[in-house]
Amino acid sequence: MANCNETQTRPGILGIARRTALAAAFVAVVGGWSTPSLAGPAASLAEREYADAVQTFRAGRTSVAFGQFVDLAKRGDVDSARIALFLYSYGPVLYGKQWDVLPADVDYWNTLVRNSVTTARAMPEFPPTVLQPAKPRGAAAAARPAGIKNVKAN
Repeated sequence: MANCNETQTRPGILGIARRTALAAAFVAVVGGWSTPSLAGPAASLAEREYADAVQTFRAGRTSVAFGQFVDLAKRGDVDSARIALFLYSYGPVLYGKQWDVLPADVDYWNTLVRNSVTTARAMPEFPPTVLQPAKPRGAAAAARPAGIKNVKAN
């Protein structure tokens, strides 16, 4: 009898395989929900709205873009929440605009950003800009600092 109880309390190979299969299925299902390609039309709509907001911002329509990012952030879009927080915080300094936002929205966006790993979207690559000093022209060459004289070669 002792042998019979012992085999019932110890998990067998079949039990471990069953748990492993359930864990793998859970990971596959949860992972599938987070990928936009498997999430369906709602994800592609959010992606289009995000792309539209970015394009609006690049066109210089910052207030309209801010509203678009706010709408997306309220629906849980992490990247839009980051941008909305940035524009809300630095809008007066960088753009001379202050947008009104409810404190509850700011708290929600901070929670979204804090609990996210990284950006969900690929960031565009920007080639580095190499700045070179401009060559003096006409009036700029004539307006030299005091103490510097034009010397002509003989």
